[in-house]
Amino acid sequence: MSVLDHLKDYRVVKVVLPLQAGEQQLIDGVAKITTPPQFEITFLPDQLNPDSLVIKDPCQVSFDVAGATKSIRAMITTVLSDAKLQLEMLESFTHDQKRAYFRVDADLSVSYWLLTENSPLARSIRTPINISGGGLRLPVDDSLAAGTEIGLEIVLEISQPRVIECVAQVVRTYEMAGGKQVALSFVDIEQEDQDAIVSYCLAEQRKQLRLKVQVLGS
Repeated sequence: MSVLDHLKDYRVVKVVLPLQAGEQQLIDGVAKITTPPQFEITFLPDQLNPDSLVIKDPCQVSFDVAGATKSIRAMITTVLSDAKLQLEMLESFTHDQKRAYFRVDADLSVSYWLLTENSPLARSIRTPINISGGGLRLPVDDSLAAGTEIGLEIVLEISQPRVIECVAQVVRTYEMAGGKQVALSFVDIEQEDQDAIVSYCLAEQRKQLRLKVQVLGS
C-alpha cells in the first residue's frame, strides 16, 4: 500500500516548506491525492506566502496513521493559488517506532529554566506549542545540547486551569524560520499531570477536524 493511498480522502498534514535564506516554515494543511505521484495541499487563507518559497528544494509532509508517523519527501510542482500547492512525491517512509502519544499544536503558556544554573531564570513563552503526553517542541533563545535537562511550567487553559511543573530532556534541536526550536521528552512528571496533558491533547485534536472543515468549506 502506497503512503499516498492514505490521502484518498482529505487528511490534515504538517508540512515543512523550504524558504529563502535557508529558513523553513512549519505549517498545517489538508492534503488529497490527485494523480499519483502528485497530490495537493490546501492551507487556510493568509498562512502561505508563495513568493518566499524555494521551489527547487524538497519539502517534507507528515501525518499520523494508527499511531505511526508517515512522511513524504516531495517537490513543489505548481503553486495553484495563494492557499494551494501541487506537489510530487519523491520518496516516502514510515517511522518504525510508534509514538506512545499523538502530538497537537496548541496555544499554551510555557516557561522553562536551565537546571544547571545556580539561580535559574525562567524564560516565558506564549506561542503555538507542539505537545503530547510524552513531550513537546518549543522555540528557545538558548543553545541547548541534546541531553540537557530543563525545568518546565506548563499552563493548561481548560475549564479549571492547571499548572504543571516537570523536568524534560532535550532530544534534538531545529533551525526554523524565526529562530531555534527544541524537541523535549518528559523525564520527571507526575502521572496525573501527564494524564491531564493527554486529555488536553484529545480536546485539541478536535480543532484539527475543524481546520479540515474550514479548508474544505473555503
